[in-house]
Amino acid sequence: MPGPLNPVQSDALPTAPALDWSDGRGAGGHAWVPEELYREILERMPVVCVDTLVVRAGEALLTRRTQEPQAGSLWLQGGRMRKGEQLAEAAVRTAGQESGLSLTLCGVLGTFSTVFEASAHGDSPTHTVNVTFLAHVEDDARPRVDTTHDDFDWWPLTEPTGNAYLDQLFVLAVKQLGVAGRS
Repeated sequence: MPGPLNPVQSDALPTAPALDWSDGRGAGGHAWVPEELYREILERMPVVCVDTLVVRAGEALLTRRTQEPQAGSLWLQGGRMRKGEQLAEAAVRTAGQESGLSLTLCGVLGTFSTVFEASAHGDSPTHTVNVTFLAHVEDDARPRVDTTHDDFDWWPLTEPTGNAYLDQLFVLAVKQLGVAGRS
């Protein structure tokens, strides 16, 4: 069972310039991995990622991805963790970049392993280990999706999505939040 997490406010974290995965330097000044090497890493090992289930008033923010993995699907906000970055910092950074929202982390839903047939970086499947956070935003929050997404939906936590991973997260979030109506 995940342990308690002290709330983390996105504006309380140090701001870093938004960087594309292939450009610039990550936390601690480390250069990003060149594309060819990153493709080889994806062929051989899983990548550590953070996912964030952003909720408001009993609904979860799902954004439709424009790139693999999961192109065309509604998905969580998240991405790869950078070297030297803490898990909570990575969650706030990736969710903030992808949604444009200021959020408050309020718990960890769990750690999961996902394997996707497709990758944005070649023909190999993508295997990720995801530490998945739960975060709150204000009831009137208005997302602004980034270039890796083209739309969003506020999905009721009490309604199944048809995606086993998302549905499992919804059940865990409902338990943590005490949202009625979902078994």
